[in-house]
Amino acid sequence: MSQPHCVPELMTDCYAAADAGGTLLFVNAAAQRWLDPEATGQPLTGRPLREVLPPHCQLTAQLQASAAPGDRTCGACGRVRLHVTPTGLELRGAARAPTPRRALAEALNGARTADEVAQVILSFPDWPAPQVTLALLDPVRASLRLLRLRGGAPRLVATLPDTTLRALLGHFGTGEPTVWSARDWPAGAGPLPPGTRDLLVLPLHAAQAPLLGAVLLETGGAAGDLRHARELAGICSAALARALHFDEINRVGQRYRTLLESTHAALWELDHAFTIQGHSPNWEALTGQRFDEYVGRGYLDVVHPEDRPALTAAIERGVQTHAPFELRGRLRRADGLYRHVVALALPVPEARGTGQGWAGSIQDVTEEVWAAEWEARAQQLLSLSVQGSSARLTFRAALDELTRLAPAPAALLVQPAGPREAWRTLAAHGPAARLQAYLTHLPAATPTAEGAAPHWWQGPTQEAPLQADDLLLVPLWHEEQPIALALLDLPDGPVDPTSLAHLRWLQGHLAPVVHSALLRDALERSEAHARSIVSALDEGVVMIDTRGQIVTVNRAARELLNLRGQPSPGLHDAGWALEDEHGRPVPLDQYPAAVALRTGQPVRQQLLARRNARGGRSWFSINAMPLDDHSGVVVSFSDVTEAVTLRQQLTAQTLQDDLTGLGNRRSFRQATQALHGPHAAALLIDVDHFKSVNDTYGHHVGDDLLRCIAARLRDVSPAGAHLARLGGDEFGLTHPTLPVGAAAALARRIVNTLGQPFTLGDARIVVSASVGVATATCVAVAELHRAADLAMYTVKRAGRSGWHLFDDTLT
Repeated sequence: MSQPHCVPELMTDCYAAADAGGTLLFVNAAAQRWLDPEATGQPLTGRPLREVLPPHCQLTAQLQASAAPGDRTCGACGRVRLHVTPTGLELRGAARAPTPRRALAEALNGARTADEVAQVILSFPDWPAPQVTLALLDPVRASLRLLRLRGGAPRLVATLPDTTLRALLGHFGTGEPTVWSARDWPAGAGPLPPGTRDLLVLPLHAAQAPLLGAVLLETGGAAGDLRHARELAGICSAALARALHFDEINRVGQRYRTLLESTHAALWELDHAFTIQGHSPNWEALTGQRFDEYVGRGYLDVVHPEDRPALTAAIERGVQTHAPFELRGRLRRADGLYRHVVALALPVPEARGTGQGWAGSIQDVTEEVWAAEWEARAQQLLSLSVQGSSARLTFRAALDELTRLAPAPAALLVQPAGPREAWRTLAAHGPAARLQAYLTHLPAATPTAEGAAPHWWQGPTQEAPLQADDLLLVPLWHEEQPIALALLDLPDGPVDPTSLAHLRWLQGHLAPVVHSALLRDALERSEAHARSIVSALDEGVVMIDTRGQIVTVNRAARELLNLRGQPSPGLHDAGWALEDEHGRPVPLDQYPAAVALRTGQPVRQQLLARRNARGGRSWFSINAMPLDDHSGVVVSFSDVTEAVTLRQQLTAQTLQDDLTGLGNRRSFRQATQALHGPHAAALLIDVDHFKSVNDTYGHHVGDDLLRCIAARLRDVSPAGAHLARLGGDEFGLTHPTLPVGAAAALARRIVNTLGQPFTLGDARIVVSASVGVATATCVAVAELHRAADLAMYTVKRAGRSGWHLFDDTLT
């Protein structure tokens, strides 16, 4: 029986769309074949729908009668549906009953996760078997998970180990459906249903994952249509591979979100113009701003006013470069405090591909910024400990720093003492009488009970002479023990949050300084008590027996000498490789411990160096004390690398000329005094007519000329030479091994080099040089400077621009 002409040829593929007036806007291929059965090739878009409908289709009359929204169906076939909306029309063919293959594909298309795919596969009703098992390969655990439908949901019935997995892979690995005897079913996989004779194995493969698993169909002996089963397995493979990718993306996204949530950085997102257009919960939580306050560039309102211009300019530069950039400034948080932050801006595609936006993170670096600002003051306090200053001076310096930060007109630094004396005063600042009276109401256990952070006094207000907001307590702890307590009298009330944060930071730096001073104080008060407290020192302590073997090493010594987890070397082990201040190796028999063992006399504060793991030198101040019973020696040492390095830097600065970077007159004098041997030499160089350069072009040009002269002198000076600017336009050069001929040749090179014109900006300047030369072959080494000076003035008197070698006629 033929169907009416109005029924589409391909009902499930037919689709056409029209506007509210019925004019066709889109016609797909199936609709084109139906509406143009003669294949005239004329375009249907732009024509009224009612004009192109088949003659027998009853939808034409319905369109002419009414265009009210709703669904209409052709009365002739009952299979063509018209959906009318206020904005347009849609024409569709009614869906036919799907085939099993299509039904499985459509069901799997709606499944996103691997669990949902398993649910569809196991509940699919058209498998050619009464019982279905889904075997999924777990490559991470090298196992096979067997799933069956239980209670309408997939349930894990067995997990096959690696040994069984290898046997099953032989059946799955071919990629083709195979029949497997039920006798070979692994015992660990659970019993098969009664009557099961064979298993139809449908391997599940994908391009990116060659083997995903298999569908196992438990049959009664009839394998069914293998071609049909193969098609179903292919659909399942594609859906399972897609779901596994979806699950992995979700896992990666979850790991990424967890990672971001575990950081201390606040995340943000902006458009291409560096403005915020949508809600940002992260920003609201960080700053307390509402959306209407931070939308656009309103977020700049919480930037510190002093930082706002520079930050705005940096944003404009960054937006122009389209490259990652960094922003730094102070940001007002939701609690009203300004914090130093670093914001990293990364270019990212905007939503829907409309351009380049920006995303990044905001990291609070306040502590790092403060630490950099506060480090210098802390280093001054630390230097007191390193240099071994008196305990009283250290206590006073520590208390002065605390009162400077508060600021407090009066303060006390006290130490928990014995039961008879609850507190011992270490240092006082200002009129501290009220604080002394308060000590009678302060239990000795207060630092332990109250905690390690600075806190306001919470003692009895009626008995004590201070109110609760008058007194700030700053306990100092070392190795989890309270060692001292600072009391700051603050009649004006609490300090600002930044100063309070500085106090907290300073606590950690003051504690080891005060602890070291307390130990020095104990040593100063009782030399006899020193042996019992050596173990408490932060310094390294080593005990060596008479054979030179190390018998005791404390924790600090192991850390300073990097001996953690290693056997301790003996005194005669060359691996110590100690060096003196000049970098020369110290013989083993001159080590402080060896000298103390040999002589029985203490060695105190000997400064020696040792190469560290980074290739640099660590400096140690070493004491070696023989034991009273002559059984060995105790060596204590502390790392003074920072102090020595600072001293070396300061020494270098005192010996350097600021203008040219050469040595100064003091360094030249030291270099001359250090000369020895028959080939030592000294040269003095005076720049002729230099005053006229200053008078003509100005002192700034004169300074530039001196720097250029210094550069040329460096270029012509031989290796081992010491160059210095002695003052004004006079330079000096010394060399420990420069024979007379080489010294004369060097003088000629200097005269020729400095005689070449100098170009400084628009000025072309010509000067000359008068050079005096003296060598140890004709004058004593101690007289080289004076002899070179006489030779130089000989050149000056002769008309300048030349050199002269000192001889006996000039004395």
